[in-house]
Amino acid sequence: MSISGVTYTTSSSETTASSSTDTLDKNTFLKLFTTQLKNQDPLNPMDSTAFTAQLAQFSSLEQLYNVNTNLNNLITSQNTLLHGMAVNLIGKTVTTEDGSSGTVTGISFDGDETSVVLDSNKTVSLTDITKISS
Repeated sequence: MSISGVTYTTSSSETTASSSTDTLDKNTFLKLFTTQLKNQDPLNPMDSTAFTAQLAQFSSLEQLYNVNTNLNNLITSQNTLLHGMAVNLIGKTVTTEDGSSGTVTGISFDGDETSVVLDSNKTVSLTDITKISS
């Protein structure tokens, strides 16, 4: 089924929100789908296979949206845990991948990157630490 053009009109009681992005979210997809059902020709209704395909697309879109939301929540939780781990390193001596070592005197947060500041004023990423001593 191909769509040659879509016209969307609203009555004075309806309000619409516009977005600066060109992506369709699940609410927009559902609005388009229901509008298509409302305006179909009753004497020539939508093919049942096309209807089923569109419902499957909507279901997939909703699941992907939920997965994306859960992944974002997981990343936020992981960053919180890394920040807590970095706080526990203050006062401890660490050794890095390049063999240098020093006492952790502070923590640095730069976006998603968590780093520790050593007593030599060297900033080291948590991923570069190979050994932690008291």
